[in-house]
Amino acid sequence: MSMLTPWGYTLTTATALTDFLTTTEFDSFTNSKFTGDQRIAANIPSATRSIQNYCGWHVYPALACEMVYNMRDLRDAFVGNDLLIQLPATLVNSVTSILLDAQKVDGEWTGEETTDFDLNASGLIRVYDVGYHDRRSKIRIVYDAGLAESQMDVLKELTAHMVVHAVSSSYGITSEAAGGVSVTYNAAWAGNTRASALPDDNKEILAAYKVRGCY
Repeated sequence: MSMLTPWGYTLTTATALTDFLTTTEFDSFTNSKFTGDQRIAANIPSATRSIQNYCGWHVYPALACEMVYNMRDLRDAFVGNDLLIQLPATLVNSVTSILLDAQKVDGEWTGEETTDFDLNASGLIRVYDVGYHDRRSKIRIVYDAGLAESQMDVLKELTAHMVVHAVSSSYGITSEAAGGVSVTYNAAWAGNTRASALPDDNKEILAAYKVRGCY
Protein backbone atom coordinates (compact mmCIF):
# COMPACT_ATOMS: atom_id res chain seq x y z
CA MET A 1 0.00 0.00 0.00
CA SER A 2 1.71 3.16 -1.20
CA MET A 3 1.22 6.25 -3.32
CA LEU A 4 3.63 8.32 -5.39
CA THR A 5 2.78 11.96 -4.67
CA PRO A 6 2.86 14.78 -7.25
CA TRP A 7 5.82 16.23 -5.33
CA GLY A 8 8.25 13.40 -6.03
CA TYR A 9 8.12 11.34 -2.86
CA THR A 10 6.11 8.27 -1.90
CA LEU A 11 3.59 7.85 0.90
CA THR A 12 4.37 4.35 2.09
CA THR A 13 1.24 3.63 4.14
CA ALA A 14 -1.42 5.61 2.24
CA THR A 15 -3.05 5.36 -1.16
CA ALA A 16 -4.87 8.71 -1.21
CA LEU A 17 -4.34 12.30 -0.10
CA THR A 18 -6.45 13.48 2.81
CA ASP A 19 -8.64 16.57 2.48
CA PHE A 20 -7.98 19.30 5.05
CA LEU A 21 -11.64 19.70 5.88
CA THR A 22 -14.70 17.47 6.15
CA THR A 23 -18.16 18.73 5.20
CA THR A 24 -19.11 18.51 8.88
CA GLU A 25 -16.18 20.75 9.82
CA PHE A 26 -17.10 23.12 7.00
CA ASP A 27 -20.63 23.36 8.39
CA SER A 28 -19.15 24.18 11.79
CA PHE A 29 -16.98 26.96 10.32
CA THR A 30 -19.94 28.47 8.45
CA ASN A 31 -22.76 27.89 10.96
CA SER A 32 -24.30 25.41 8.51
CA LYS A 33 -25.18 28.22 6.09
CA PHE A 34 -24.37 26.04 3.07
CA THR A 35 -25.77 22.74 4.33
CA GLY A 36 -27.19 20.75 1.43
CA ASP A 37 -25.15 22.58 -1.22
CA GLN A 38 -23.59 19.75 -3.23
CA ARG A 39 -20.77 22.02 -4.40
CA ILE A 40 -19.21 22.05 -0.94
CA ALA A 41 -18.07 18.43 -1.05
CA ALA A 42 -16.92 18.91 -4.64
CA ASN A 43 -14.84 22.02 -3.84
CA ILE A 44 -13.09 20.88 -0.66
CA PRO A 45 -10.67 18.50 -2.49
CA SER A 46 -9.66 21.13 -5.07
CA ALA A 47 -9.07 23.73 -2.36
CA THR A 48 -6.96 21.21 -0.43
CA ARG A 49 -4.92 20.20 -3.50
CA SER A 50 -4.29 23.85 -4.33
CA ILE A 51 -2.81 24.46 -0.88
CA GLN A 52 -0.75 21.27 -1.03
CA ASN A 53 0.57 22.09 -4.50
CA TYR A 54 1.56 25.58 -3.43
CA CYS A 55 3.31 24.23 -0.32
CA GLY A 56 4.98 21.40 -2.25
CA TRP A 57 4.01 18.50 0.02
CA HIS A 58 0.98 16.75 1.55
CA VAL A 59 1.07 18.89 4.75
CA TYR A 60 -1.52 16.79 6.66
CA PRO A 61 -1.83 14.33 8.30
CA ALA A 62 1.48 12.95 9.61
CA LEU A 63 2.39 10.09 7.26
CA ALA A 64 5.28 7.75 6.55
CA CYS A 65 7.18 8.97 3.49
CA GLU A 66 9.97 7.71 1.25
CA MET A 67 12.30 9.86 -0.84
CA VAL A 68 14.87 8.38 -3.21
CA TYR A 69 17.58 10.64 -4.65
CA ASN A 70 20.16 10.02 -7.35
CA MET A 71 23.62 10.94 -6.14
CA ARG A 72 24.28 12.81 -9.38
CA ASP A 73 21.49 15.23 -8.42
CA LEU A 74 23.11 15.88 -5.03
CA ARG A 75 26.53 16.94 -6.26
CA ASP A 76 25.98 20.51 -5.04
CA ALA A 77 24.64 19.36 -1.67
CA PHE A 78 27.99 18.25 -0.22
CA VAL A 79 29.78 20.19 2.51
CA GLY A 80 33.12 18.42 2.64
CA ASN A 81 32.21 14.75 3.12
CA ASP A 82 28.82 15.59 4.65
CA LEU A 83 25.60 15.65 2.68
CA LEU A 84 22.89 18.27 3.26
CA ILE A 85 19.40 17.36 2.10
CA GLN A 86 16.22 19.37 2.51
CA LEU A 87 13.33 16.92 2.58
CA PRO A 88 10.09 18.04 0.90
CA ALA A 89 8.30 18.97 4.12
CA THR A 90 8.27 21.78 6.67
CA LEU A 91 7.50 19.48 9.58
CA VAL A 92 9.51 16.25 9.72
CA ASN A 93 8.72 14.33 12.87
CA SER A 94 11.37 11.62 12.53
CA VAL A 95 13.73 9.84 10.14
CA THR A 96 13.60 6.07 10.45
CA SER A 97 16.09 4.97 7.80
CA ILE A 98 18.81 6.31 5.51
CA LEU A 99 20.29 3.90 2.96
CA LEU A 100 23.36 4.76 0.90
CA ASP A 101 23.99 2.88 -2.36
CA ALA A 102 20.33 1.93 -2.15
CA GLN A 103 18.81 -0.46 -4.64
CA LYS A 104 15.56 -2.35 -4.84
CA VAL A 105 15.85 -6.08 -5.36
CA ASP A 106 12.76 -8.29 -5.58
CA GLY A 107 10.68 -5.53 -4.05
CA GLU A 108 13.01 -4.98 -1.08
CA TRP A 109 15.45 -2.15 -0.50
CA THR A 110 19.06 -2.97 0.33
CA GLY A 111 22.08 -0.78 0.89
CA GLU A 112 24.46 0.68 3.44
CA GLU A 113 22.42 1.99 6.36
CA THR A 114 23.73 4.97 8.27
CA THR A 115 22.56 6.42 11.57
CA ASP A 116 25.16 9.18 11.58
CA PHE A 117 22.97 12.17 10.78
CA ASP A 118 21.30 15.19 12.32
CA LEU A 119 17.76 16.33 11.60
CA ASN A 120 15.85 19.49 12.38
CA ALA A 121 12.07 19.73 12.36
CA SER A 122 12.05 21.78 9.15
CA GLY A 123 13.29 18.72 7.27
CA LEU A 124 16.97 19.56 6.84
CA ILE A 125 19.19 16.49 7.22
CA ARG A 126 22.96 16.48 7.53
CA VAL A 127 24.35 13.03 6.81
CA TYR A 128 27.92 12.81 8.10
CA ASP A 129 30.96 11.26 6.39
CA VAL A 130 29.15 10.09 3.30
CA GLY A 131 32.36 10.04 1.32
CA TYR A 132 32.56 9.00 -2.30
CA HIS A 133 29.67 7.24 -3.98
CA ASP A 134 29.19 6.57 -7.66
CA ARG A 135 27.05 9.29 -9.22
CA ARG A 136 24.68 6.59 -10.49
CA SER A 137 23.99 5.32 -6.98
CA LYS A 138 20.93 6.26 -4.92
CA ILE A 139 20.18 7.36 -1.38
CA ARG A 140 16.84 6.39 0.17
CA ILE A 141 15.38 8.24 3.14
CA VAL A 142 12.32 7.02 5.07
CA TYR A 143 10.73 9.62 7.31
CA ASP A 144 7.51 10.72 8.98
CA ALA A 145 6.18 14.16 8.10
CA GLY A 146 2.99 16.14 8.48
CA LEU A 147 0.93 18.25 10.83
CA ALA A 148 -1.22 16.88 13.63
CA GLU A 149 -4.93 17.64 13.85
CA SER A 150 -4.24 20.16 16.64
CA GLN A 151 -1.99 22.16 14.27
CA MET A 152 -4.53 22.48 11.46
CA ASP A 153 -6.83 25.30 12.62
CA VAL A 154 -5.38 27.93 10.28
CA LEU A 155 -5.34 25.64 7.25
CA LYS A 156 -8.85 24.36 7.89
CA GLU A 157 -10.14 27.92 8.10
CA LEU A 158 -8.25 28.84 4.95
CA THR A 159 -9.74 25.86 3.12
CA ALA A 160 -13.24 26.86 4.24
CA HIS A 161 -12.50 30.41 3.11
CA MET A 162 -11.57 29.20 -0.39
CA VAL A 163 -14.68 27.02 -0.65
CA VAL A 164 -16.98 29.84 0.52
CA HIS A 165 -15.41 32.05 -2.15
CA ALA A 166 -15.97 29.47 -4.87
CA VAL A 167 -19.62 29.00 -3.95
CA SER A 168 -20.45 32.67 -3.32
CA SER A 169 -18.58 34.20 -6.24
CA SER A 170 -20.48 32.00 -8.66
CA TYR A 171 -23.49 34.18 -7.76
CA GLY A 172 -21.54 37.40 -8.35
CA ILE A 173 -21.22 38.12 -4.61
CA THR A 174 -18.18 40.24 -3.72
CA SER A 175 -18.29 39.74 0.06
CA GLU A 176 -19.62 36.99 2.29
CA ALA A 177 -19.82 36.24 6.00
CA ALA A 178 -20.64 32.75 7.24
CA GLY A 179 -19.95 31.81 10.83
CA GLY A 180 -16.31 32.49 11.61
CA VAL A 181 -15.36 32.84 7.95
CA SER A 182 -15.62 36.34 6.47
CA VAL A 183 -14.62 36.97 2.87
CA THR A 184 -14.23 40.19 0.89
CA TYR A 185 -13.04 39.59 -2.66
CA ASN A 186 -10.70 41.89 -4.51
CA ALA A 187 -11.50 42.62 -8.13
CA ALA A 188 -8.90 40.23 -9.52
CA TRP A 189 -10.13 37.32 -7.43
CA ALA A 190 -13.87 37.99 -7.34
CA GLY A 191 -14.46 36.71 -10.85
CA ASN A 192 -12.59 33.47 -10.25
CA THR A 193 -15.02 30.77 -9.15
CA ARG A 194 -12.43 28.01 -8.74
CA ALA A 195 -11.83 26.73 -5.21
CA SER A 196 -8.23 26.15 -6.27
CA ALA A 197 -7.59 29.88 -6.80
CA LEU A 198 -5.01 31.29 -4.37
CA PRO A 199 -4.90 35.07 -3.85
CA ASP A 200 -1.75 36.74 -2.58
CA ASP A 201 -2.94 37.10 1.02
CA ASN A 202 -3.52 33.33 1.16
CA LYS A 203 0.01 32.78 -0.10
CA GLU A 204 1.32 34.94 2.73
CA ILE A 205 -0.48 32.74 5.25
CA LEU A 206 0.89 29.61 3.56
CA ALA A 207 4.49 30.85 3.55
CA ALA A 208 5.17 29.04 6.84
CA TYR A 209 4.15 25.71 5.28
CA LYS A 210 5.86 26.09 1.89
CA VAL A 211 8.94 24.03 1.12
CA ARG A 212 11.64 26.54 0.25
CA GLY A 213 13.77 24.31 -1.89
CA CYS A 214 15.03 20.78 -1.74
CA TYR A 215 17.46 18.29 -3.18
